[in-house]
Amino acid sequence: MLSPKKTALSAALSLMTSRDRQTEPPLWRIEAIGIEPVPDHDRYGGAPQLFWVWFAGNLSFAYLVIGAVIWTFGLSLWQSVFALIVGLSAYWIIGYLGLPGQRTGIPTMAYSARYFGVHGNRFMAIVSWINMLGWETVVLVIATYAMETILKLLLGVPTTVLWVLLSLILSAALELTIAFFGHALIERFQQWFSFIFGVLTLLVLMAFIPHIKWHLILTKAPGPWLASFLPGVTIVVAASVLSWVTTASDYTRHLPKTVPPQKVVQAAAWGSIVSTGLMMFAGLLLSQSAPDLSSAVNPIALLLKWMPAWAEIPYLVVTMIGIIAGGILDAYSSGLSLLAAGVKVPRSRTIGVDAIVSIGASLYVLLVSQQFLFSFEAFLSLIAGFLAPWAAIALMNVSHAPRASAKAAMTSWILGTGIALSTTSTPIFTGPLALGIFRTSSLGYFLGFAVTLVLYWTWTTLHPHIGPKV
Repeated sequence: MLSPKKTALSAALSLMTSRDRQTEPPLWRIEAIGIEPVPDHDRYGGAPQLFWVWFAGNLSFAYLVIGAVIWTFGLSLWQSVFALIVGLSAYWIIGYLGLPGQRTGIPTMAYSARYFGVHGNRFMAIVSWINMLGWETVVLVIATYAMETILKLLLGVPTTVLWVLLSLILSAALELTIAFFGHALIERFQQWFSFIFGVLTLLVLMAFIPHIKWHLILTKAPGPWLASFLPGVTIVVAASVLSWVTTASDYTRHLPKTVPPQKVVQAAAWGSIVSTGLMMFAGLLLSQSAPDLSSAVNPIALLLKWMPAWAEIPYLVVTMIGIIAGGILDAYSSGLSLLAAGVKVPRSRTIGVDAIVSIGASLYVLLVSQQFLFSFEAFLSLIAGFLAPWAAIALMNVSHAPRASAKAAMTSWILGTGIALSTTSTPIFTGPLALGIFRTSSLGYFLGFAVTLVLYWTWTTLHPHIGPKV
Protein backbone atom coordinates (compact mmCIF):
# COMPACT_ATOMS: atom_id res chain seq x y z
CA MET A 1 0.00 0.00 0.00
CA LEU A 2 1.29 3.49 -0.91
CA SER A 3 1.96 5.87 1.97
CA PRO A 4 0.06 9.18 2.06
CA LYS A 5 3.32 10.99 1.27
CA LYS A 6 3.92 8.93 -1.88
CA THR A 7 0.30 9.27 -2.90
CA ALA A 8 0.48 13.08 -2.68
CA LEU A 9 3.74 13.07 -4.66
CA SER A 10 2.21 10.88 -7.36
CA ALA A 11 -0.78 13.21 -7.63
CA ALA A 12 1.46 16.27 -8.01
CA LEU A 13 3.58 14.58 -10.69
CA SER A 14 0.44 13.54 -12.51
CA LEU A 15 -0.78 17.14 -12.58
CA MET A 16 2.47 18.34 -14.12
CA THR A 17 2.93 15.61 -16.73
CA SER A 18 -0.45 14.25 -17.85
CA ARG A 19 -2.12 15.62 -20.96
CA ASP A 20 -5.70 15.85 -22.12
CA ARG A 21 -5.72 18.29 -24.99
CA GLN A 22 -7.07 18.93 -28.44
CA THR A 23 -5.19 20.91 -31.10
CA GLU A 24 -3.82 24.17 -29.76
CA PRO A 25 -4.50 27.25 -31.91
CA PRO A 26 -1.55 29.15 -33.47
CA LEU A 27 0.28 31.07 -30.76
CA TRP A 28 0.51 34.33 -32.70
CA ARG A 29 -3.10 34.43 -33.85
CA ILE A 30 -5.10 37.04 -31.97
CA GLU A 31 -7.79 35.39 -29.86
CA ALA A 32 -11.11 36.54 -31.30
CA ILE A 33 -13.50 35.14 -28.71
CA GLY A 34 -14.75 37.51 -26.01
CA ILE A 35 -16.95 36.51 -23.08
CA GLU A 36 -19.20 34.22 -25.11
CA PRO A 37 -18.86 30.46 -24.44
CA VAL A 38 -15.82 28.69 -25.88
CA PRO A 39 -17.18 25.94 -28.20
CA ASP A 40 -16.25 22.38 -27.30
CA HIS A 41 -14.37 21.88 -30.59
CA ASP A 42 -12.13 24.90 -29.85
CA ARG A 43 -11.01 23.73 -26.43
CA TYR A 44 -7.51 22.52 -25.66
CA GLY A 45 -5.04 22.01 -22.82
CA GLY A 46 -5.16 20.05 -19.59
CA ALA A 47 -4.43 20.22 -15.88
CA PRO A 48 -0.62 20.52 -16.36
CA GLN A 49 -1.01 23.65 -18.48
CA LEU A 50 -3.33 25.18 -15.87
CA PHE A 51 -0.80 24.35 -13.14
CA TRP A 52 1.95 26.28 -14.92
CA VAL A 53 -0.32 29.24 -15.67
CA TRP A 54 -0.91 29.78 -11.95
CA PHE A 55 2.62 28.80 -10.91
CA ALA A 56 4.18 31.43 -13.17
CA GLY A 57 1.51 34.00 -12.39
CA ASN A 58 2.41 33.90 -8.70
CA LEU A 59 6.21 33.55 -8.91
CA SER A 60 6.56 37.23 -8.07
CA PHE A 61 9.21 38.97 -6.01
CA ALA A 62 6.44 41.27 -4.75
CA TYR A 63 5.50 38.42 -2.41
CA LEU A 64 8.87 38.82 -0.66
CA VAL A 65 7.47 42.03 0.77
CA ILE A 66 4.35 40.24 2.04
CA GLY A 67 6.53 37.63 3.73
CA ALA A 68 8.45 40.43 5.43
CA VAL A 69 5.18 42.04 6.55
CA ILE A 70 4.17 38.81 8.32
CA TRP A 71 7.37 38.96 10.36
CA THR A 72 6.47 42.46 11.61
CA PHE A 73 3.56 40.98 13.56
CA GLY A 74 6.04 39.58 16.07
CA LEU A 75 5.53 35.88 15.38
CA SER A 76 8.09 33.11 15.83
CA LEU A 77 9.36 31.25 12.76
CA TRP A 78 7.02 28.29 13.17
CA GLN A 79 4.04 30.57 13.85
CA SER A 80 4.87 32.57 10.72
CA VAL A 81 5.14 29.41 8.61
CA PHE A 82 1.84 28.19 10.03
CA ALA A 83 0.24 31.54 9.14
CA LEU A 84 1.51 31.05 5.57
CA ILE A 85 0.10 27.53 5.38
CA VAL A 86 -3.31 28.55 6.71
CA GLY A 87 -3.51 31.65 4.51
CA LEU A 88 -2.35 29.96 1.32
CA SER A 89 -4.82 27.09 1.78
CA ALA A 90 -7.44 29.61 0.65
CA TYR A 91 -6.08 29.13 -2.88
CA TRP A 92 -8.35 26.08 -3.07
CA ILE A 93 -11.10 28.68 -3.50
CA ILE A 94 -9.46 29.75 -6.77
CA GLY A 95 -9.44 26.15 -7.96
CA TYR A 96 -13.09 25.68 -7.04
CA LEU A 97 -14.18 28.96 -8.66
CA GLY A 98 -12.60 27.78 -11.91
CA LEU A 99 -15.08 24.92 -12.36
CA PRO A 100 -17.88 27.02 -13.93
CA GLY A 101 -15.46 28.12 -16.63
CA GLN A 102 -14.73 24.57 -17.72
CA ARG A 103 -18.40 23.65 -17.54
CA THR A 104 -19.88 26.66 -19.36
CA GLY A 105 -16.97 28.04 -21.39
CA ILE A 106 -17.41 31.60 -20.10
CA PRO A 107 -15.10 33.71 -17.89
CA THR A 108 -15.69 34.41 -14.22
CA MET A 109 -17.27 37.85 -14.44
CA ALA A 110 -19.60 36.78 -17.25
CA TYR A 111 -20.77 33.79 -15.20
CA SER A 112 -21.30 36.15 -12.26
CA ALA A 113 -24.17 37.79 -14.17
CA ARG A 114 -26.17 34.56 -13.74
CA TYR A 115 -26.64 35.26 -10.03
CA PHE A 116 -26.09 39.04 -9.78
CA GLY A 117 -28.20 39.85 -12.84
CA VAL A 118 -26.99 41.69 -15.94
CA HIS A 119 -27.24 45.19 -14.48
CA GLY A 120 -25.94 44.37 -11.00
CA ASN A 121 -23.06 42.40 -12.44
CA ARG A 122 -21.84 45.35 -14.47
CA PHE A 123 -20.87 47.08 -11.24
CA MET A 124 -19.16 43.89 -10.02
CA ALA A 125 -17.25 43.66 -13.30
CA ILE A 126 -16.08 47.26 -12.92
CA VAL A 127 -14.80 46.47 -9.42
CA SER A 128 -12.94 43.48 -10.87
CA TRP A 129 -11.52 45.65 -13.67
CA ILE A 130 -10.27 48.26 -11.20
CA ASN A 131 -8.68 45.49 -9.11
CA MET A 132 -6.84 44.10 -12.12
CA LEU A 133 -5.74 47.56 -13.22
CA GLY A 134 -4.33 48.23 -9.77
CA TRP A 135 -2.29 45.05 -9.89
CA GLU A 136 -1.15 45.90 -13.43
CA THR A 137 0.15 49.20 -12.10
CA VAL A 138 2.00 47.43 -9.28
CA VAL A 139 3.52 45.05 -11.83
CA LEU A 140 4.65 47.82 -14.15
CA VAL A 141 6.20 49.84 -11.31
CA ILE A 142 8.26 46.90 -9.99
CA ALA A 143 9.23 45.81 -13.52
CA THR A 144 10.28 49.38 -14.32
CA TYR A 145 12.48 49.53 -11.23
CA ALA A 146 14.15 46.29 -12.36
CA MET A 147 14.51 47.35 -16.01
CA GLU A 148 15.93 50.76 -14.99
CA THR A 149 18.56 49.08 -12.82
CA ILE A 150 19.47 46.62 -15.60
CA LEU A 151 20.08 49.53 -18.00
CA LYS A 152 22.16 51.27 -15.36
CA LEU A 153 24.36 48.20 -14.80
CA LEU A 154 24.75 47.35 -18.49
CA LEU A 155 25.01 50.83 -20.01
CA GLY A 156 25.89 53.02 -17.07
CA VAL A 157 22.94 55.34 -17.75
CA PRO A 158 21.82 57.76 -15.01
CA THR A 159 18.42 57.69 -13.36
CA THR A 160 16.54 60.32 -15.35
CA VAL A 161 12.97 60.78 -16.44
CA LEU A 162 13.90 59.67 -19.96
CA TRP A 163 15.33 56.34 -18.82
CA VAL A 164 12.43 55.77 -16.44
CA LEU A 165 10.04 56.27 -19.36
CA LEU A 166 12.02 53.89 -21.57
CA SER A 167 12.08 51.24 -18.82
CA LEU A 168 8.33 51.58 -18.35
CA ILE A 169 7.63 51.33 -22.08
CA LEU A 170 9.74 48.18 -22.46
CA SER A 171 8.07 46.53 -19.46
CA ALA A 172 4.58 47.47 -20.63
CA ALA A 173 5.27 46.25 -24.18
CA LEU A 174 6.19 42.75 -22.98
CA GLU A 175 3.25 42.45 -20.60
CA LEU A 176 0.52 43.91 -22.81
CA THR A 177 1.63 42.33 -26.10
CA ILE A 178 1.26 38.79 -24.77
CA ALA A 179 -2.12 39.63 -23.22
CA PHE A 180 -3.18 41.18 -26.54
CA PHE A 181 -2.70 37.91 -28.46
CA GLY A 182 -4.71 35.97 -25.91
CA HIS A 183 -4.99 32.69 -24.05
CA ALA A 184 -2.93 30.36 -26.26
CA LEU A 185 0.19 32.54 -26.14
CA ILE A 186 -0.32 33.26 -22.44
CA GLU A 187 -0.51 29.56 -21.64
CA ARG A 188 2.65 28.79 -23.61
CA PHE A 189 4.58 31.76 -22.17
CA GLN A 190 3.70 30.75 -18.61
CA GLN A 191 5.06 27.26 -19.30
CA TRP A 192 8.29 28.63 -20.78
CA PHE A 193 8.68 31.01 -17.90
CA SER A 194 8.06 28.28 -15.31
CA PHE A 195 10.67 25.95 -16.79
CA ILE A 196 13.39 28.55 -17.44
CA PHE A 197 12.93 31.24 -14.84
CA GLY A 198 11.69 28.90 -12.13
CA VAL A 199 15.19 27.42 -11.94
CA LEU A 200 16.79 30.88 -12.11
CA THR A 201 14.54 32.05 -9.29
CA LEU A 202 15.80 29.22 -7.08
CA LEU A 203 19.42 30.15 -7.88
CA VAL A 204 18.78 33.79 -7.08
CA LEU A 205 17.06 32.92 -3.79
CA MET A 206 20.05 30.74 -2.89
CA ALA A 207 22.29 33.80 -3.27
CA PHE A 208 20.37 35.36 -0.36
CA ILE A 209 21.11 32.46 2.02
CA PRO A 210 24.44 33.83 3.37
CA HIS A 211 22.63 37.00 4.47
CA ILE A 212 19.93 35.26 6.52
CA LYS A 213 20.37 35.77 10.26
CA TRP A 214 19.40 32.27 11.29
CA HIS A 215 20.17 32.70 14.99
CA LEU A 216 17.73 35.60 15.29
CA ILE A 217 15.02 33.83 13.29
CA LEU A 218 15.25 30.51 15.11
CA THR A 219 15.33 32.01 18.59
CA LYS A 220 12.53 34.55 18.21
CA ALA A 221 9.85 34.08 20.86
CA PRO A 222 6.25 33.26 19.86
CA GLY A 223 3.77 36.11 19.57
CA PRO A 224 0.12 36.26 20.66
CA TRP A 225 -2.21 34.13 18.56
CA LEU A 226 -5.16 36.46 18.48
CA ALA A 227 -3.38 39.80 18.11
CA SER A 228 -0.53 38.64 15.81
CA PHE A 229 -1.16 35.24 14.21
CA LEU A 230 -4.68 36.00 13.00
CA PRO A 231 -3.67 39.32 11.38
CA GLY A 232 -0.78 37.51 9.68
CA VAL A 233 -3.15 34.99 8.12
CA THR A 234 -5.50 37.71 6.90
CA ILE A 235 -2.64 39.63 5.26
CA VAL A 236 -1.58 36.50 3.34
CA VAL A 237 -5.10 35.94 2.00
CA ALA A 238 -5.74 39.59 1.19
CA ALA A 239 -2.44 40.02 -0.65
CA SER A 240 -2.71 36.86 -2.73
CA VAL A 241 -5.94 34.88 -2.98
CA LEU A 242 -8.43 37.77 -2.87
CA SER A 243 -6.72 39.53 -5.75
CA TRP A 244 -7.38 36.54 -8.05
CA VAL A 245 -10.94 35.49 -7.11
CA THR A 246 -12.59 37.23 -10.10
CA THR A 247 -10.27 35.53 -12.64
CA ALA A 248 -10.44 31.80 -11.88
CA SER A 249 -12.64 30.72 -14.80
CA ASP A 250 -10.77 32.89 -17.29
CA TYR A 251 -8.10 30.16 -17.52
CA THR A 252 -10.31 27.06 -17.29
CA ARG A 253 -12.89 27.95 -19.97
CA HIS A 254 -10.63 26.62 -22.73
CA LEU A 255 -10.16 23.23 -21.05
CA PRO A 256 -11.94 20.20 -22.60
CA LYS A 257 -14.82 18.92 -20.51
CA THR A 258 -13.07 15.55 -20.38
CA VAL A 259 -10.51 16.90 -17.89
CA PRO A 260 -11.63 15.65 -14.44
CA PRO A 261 -12.92 18.55 -12.29
CA GLN A 262 -10.80 17.47 -9.31
CA LYS A 263 -7.67 17.84 -11.45
CA VAL A 264 -8.76 21.33 -12.47
CA VAL A 265 -9.14 22.36 -8.83
CA GLN A 266 -5.85 20.75 -7.79
CA ALA A 267 -3.87 22.27 -10.66
CA ALA A 268 -4.97 25.85 -9.96
CA ALA A 269 -4.58 25.49 -6.19
CA TRP A 270 -1.18 23.78 -6.12
CA GLY A 271 0.25 25.91 -8.91
CA SER A 272 -0.54 29.01 -6.86
CA ILE A 273 0.41 27.62 -3.45
CA VAL A 274 3.86 26.35 -4.46
CA SER A 275 5.13 29.57 -6.05
CA THR A 276 3.43 32.02 -3.66
CA GLY A 277 4.56 30.02 -0.65
CA LEU A 278 8.15 29.89 -1.90
CA MET A 279 8.38 33.66 -2.37
CA MET A 280 6.61 34.60 0.87
CA PHE A 281 8.76 32.16 2.86
CA ALA A 282 11.89 33.72 1.35
CA GLY A 283 10.66 37.17 2.34
CA LEU A 284 9.99 35.89 5.83
CA LEU A 285 13.59 34.66 6.19
CA LEU A 286 15.06 37.87 4.76
CA SER A 287 13.01 40.23 6.90
CA GLN A 288 15.24 39.89 9.95
CA SER A 289 18.29 40.80 7.88
CA ALA A 290 16.50 43.59 5.98
CA PRO A 291 14.13 45.28 8.47
CA ASP A 292 13.22 47.90 5.86
CA LEU A 293 11.99 45.32 3.34
CA SER A 294 8.38 45.49 4.53
CA SER A 295 8.23 49.25 3.89
CA ALA A 296 10.87 49.88 1.22
CA VAL A 297 10.02 52.33 -1.58
CA ASN A 298 12.09 50.22 -3.99
CA PRO A 299 12.47 46.67 -2.60
CA ILE A 300 14.31 45.55 -5.75
CA ALA A 301 17.19 47.96 -5.14
CA LEU A 302 17.20 47.16 -1.42
CA LEU A 303 17.94 43.47 -2.04
CA LEU A 304 20.28 44.09 -4.99
CA LYS A 305 23.10 45.11 -2.64
CA TRP A 306 23.27 41.52 -1.36
CA MET A 307 23.78 40.04 -4.80
CA PRO A 308 27.28 38.94 -5.87
CA ALA A 309 28.38 40.55 -9.15
CA TRP A 310 27.56 37.46 -11.21
CA ALA A 311 24.01 37.32 -9.88
CA GLU A 312 22.99 40.98 -10.27
CA ILE A 313 21.70 40.77 -13.85
CA PRO A 314 20.01 37.34 -13.38
CA TYR A 315 18.34 38.67 -10.21
CA LEU A 316 16.97 41.72 -12.00
CA VAL A 317 15.83 39.75 -15.06
CA VAL A 318 14.08 37.15 -12.91
CA THR A 319 12.45 39.91 -10.87
CA MET A 320 11.23 41.73 -13.96
CA ILE A 321 9.97 38.70 -15.91
CA GLY A 322 8.49 37.11 -12.80
CA ILE A 323 6.34 40.09 -11.93
CA ILE A 324 5.36 40.53 -15.60
CA ALA A 325 4.13 36.92 -15.74
CA GLY A 326 1.53 37.86 -13.15
CA GLY A 327 0.80 41.14 -14.91
CA ILE A 328 -0.05 39.30 -18.11
CA LEU A 329 -2.86 37.49 -16.30
CA ASP A 330 -4.00 40.80 -14.82
CA ALA A 331 -4.16 42.44 -18.24
CA TYR A 332 -5.97 39.54 -19.91
CA SER A 333 -8.55 39.17 -17.13
CA SER A 334 -9.12 42.91 -16.84
CA GLY A 335 -10.11 42.92 -20.51
CA LEU A 336 -12.67 40.19 -19.90
CA SER A 337 -14.02 42.11 -16.90
CA LEU A 338 -14.39 45.21 -19.06
CA LEU A 339 -16.42 43.21 -21.58
CA ALA A 340 -18.59 41.81 -18.76
CA ALA A 341 -19.20 45.40 -17.66
CA GLY A 342 -20.93 46.01 -20.98
CA VAL A 343 -18.16 47.61 -23.04
CA LYS A 344 -18.76 46.63 -26.68
CA VAL A 345 -15.30 46.27 -28.21
CA PRO A 346 -13.24 43.27 -29.35
CA ARG A 347 -11.33 41.63 -26.51
CA SER A 348 -7.95 42.56 -27.99
CA ARG A 349 -8.82 46.27 -27.95
CA THR A 350 -9.49 46.23 -24.22
CA ILE A 351 -5.72 45.91 -23.83
CA GLY A 352 -5.40 49.39 -25.31
CA VAL A 353 -7.68 50.78 -22.62
CA ASP A 354 -5.59 49.02 -19.98
CA ALA A 355 -2.39 50.39 -21.48
CA ILE A 356 -3.56 54.00 -21.22
CA VAL A 357 -4.78 53.69 -17.63
CA SER A 358 -2.07 51.44 -16.17
CA ILE A 359 0.84 53.28 -17.80
CA GLY A 360 -0.60 56.60 -16.68
CA ALA A 361 -1.01 55.36 -13.11
CA SER A 362 2.51 53.91 -13.17
CA LEU A 363 3.94 57.25 -14.26
CA TYR A 364 2.23 58.90 -11.32
CA VAL A 365 3.74 56.40 -8.88
CA LEU A 366 7.21 56.55 -10.46
CA LEU A 367 7.50 60.30 -11.00
CA VAL A 368 5.12 61.92 -8.49
CA SER A 369 4.30 59.61 -5.58
CA GLN A 370 7.47 57.77 -4.61
CA GLN A 371 5.79 56.02 -1.67
CA PHE A 372 5.05 52.99 -3.81
CA LEU A 373 4.21 50.51 -1.07
CA PHE A 374 1.94 53.02 0.65
CA SER A 375 -0.12 53.29 -2.55
CA PHE A 376 0.00 49.52 -2.98
CA GLU A 377 -1.28 48.74 0.51
CA ALA A 378 -4.02 51.37 0.35
CA PHE A 379 -5.27 50.05 -2.97
CA LEU A 380 -5.10 46.41 -1.89
CA SER A 381 -6.93 47.01 1.36
CA LEU A 382 -9.88 48.89 -0.09
CA ILE A 383 -10.51 46.61 -3.08
CA ALA A 384 -10.36 43.47 -0.93
CA GLY A 385 -13.32 44.77 1.05
CA PHE A 386 -15.43 44.55 -2.11
CA LEU A 387 -14.02 41.23 -3.35
CA ALA A 388 -14.42 39.10 -0.22
CA PRO A 389 -18.25 39.41 -0.07
CA TRP A 390 -18.45 38.78 -3.83
CA ALA A 391 -16.42 35.58 -3.38
CA ALA A 392 -18.87 34.31 -0.74
CA ILE A 393 -21.77 34.51 -3.20
CA ALA A 394 -19.71 33.13 -6.08
CA LEU A 395 -18.76 30.07 -4.04
CA MET A 396 -22.39 29.23 -3.38
CA ASN A 397 -23.17 29.31 -7.10
CA VAL A 398 -20.31 27.22 -8.46
CA SER A 399 -22.07 23.91 -9.02
CA HIS A 400 -25.73 24.88 -9.14
CA ALA A 401 -28.20 27.04 -10.96
CA PRO A 402 -28.54 30.48 -9.33
CA ARG A 403 -29.70 29.73 -5.77
CA ALA A 404 -31.62 32.98 -5.32
CA SER A 405 -32.71 36.08 -7.18
CA ALA A 406 -30.31 38.82 -8.27
CA LYS A 407 -31.86 40.97 -5.55
CA ALA A 408 -30.73 38.46 -2.93
CA ALA A 409 -27.17 38.48 -4.27
CA MET A 410 -26.94 42.27 -4.48
CA THR A 411 -28.51 42.85 -1.05
CA SER A 412 -26.24 40.30 0.63
CA TRP A 413 -23.19 41.74 -1.12
CA ILE A 414 -24.00 45.34 -0.18
CA LEU A 415 -24.50 44.47 3.49
CA GLY A 416 -21.40 42.27 3.58
CA THR A 417 -19.29 44.95 1.90
CA GLY A 418 -20.57 47.52 4.38
CA ILE A 419 -19.51 45.30 7.26
CA ALA A 420 -16.10 44.62 5.67
CA LEU A 421 -15.32 48.29 5.08
CA SER A 422 -16.66 49.50 8.42
CA THR A 423 -14.38 47.07 10.30
CA THR A 424 -11.30 47.70 8.17
CA SER A 425 -8.42 50.07 8.87
CA THR A 426 -6.13 51.17 6.02
CA PRO A 427 -3.59 53.98 5.54
CA ILE A 428 -6.21 56.05 3.71
CA PHE A 429 -9.47 54.89 5.28
CA THR A 430 -10.54 53.62 8.70
CA GLY A 431 -14.01 52.23 9.25
CA PRO A 432 -16.02 53.36 12.29
CA LEU A 433 -16.04 49.82 13.72
CA ALA A 434 -12.33 49.12 13.10
CA LEU A 435 -11.53 48.72 16.78
CA GLY A 436 -9.22 46.40 18.69
CA ILE A 437 -7.94 43.52 16.58
CA PHE A 438 -9.80 44.81 13.53
CA ARG A 439 -7.64 47.93 13.54
CA THR A 440 -4.41 45.98 13.12
CA SER A 441 -5.51 43.25 10.70
CA SER A 442 -7.50 42.42 7.59
CA LEU A 443 -10.03 40.52 9.66
CA GLY A 444 -12.78 42.84 8.47
CA TYR A 445 -12.68 41.18 5.05
CA PHE A 446 -13.29 37.79 6.62
CA LEU A 447 -16.15 39.18 8.66
CA GLY A 448 -17.67 40.67 5.49
CA PHE A 449 -17.24 37.30 3.75
CA ALA A 450 -18.92 35.44 6.63
CA VAL A 451 -21.82 37.90 6.93
CA THR A 452 -22.47 37.74 3.18
CA LEU A 453 -22.36 33.94 3.21
CA VAL A 454 -24.85 33.69 6.08
CA LEU A 455 -27.22 36.27 4.60
CA TYR A 456 -27.20 34.72 1.14
CA TRP A 457 -27.57 31.18 2.49
CA THR A 458 -30.50 32.27 4.67
CA TRP A 459 -32.19 34.00 1.75
CA THR A 460 -31.74 30.98 -0.53
CA THR A 461 -33.13 28.71 2.17
CA LEU A 462 -36.23 30.81 2.79
CA HIS A 463 -36.80 31.89 -0.83
CA PRO A 464 -35.13 29.34 -3.17
CA HIS A 465 -34.84 30.31 -6.81
CA ILE A 466 -35.73 27.65 -9.36
CA GLY A 467 -33.74 28.16 -12.54
CA PRO A 468 -32.12 26.12 -15.31
CA LYS A 469 -29.00 24.20 -14.31
CA VAL A 470 -25.88 25.80 -15.79
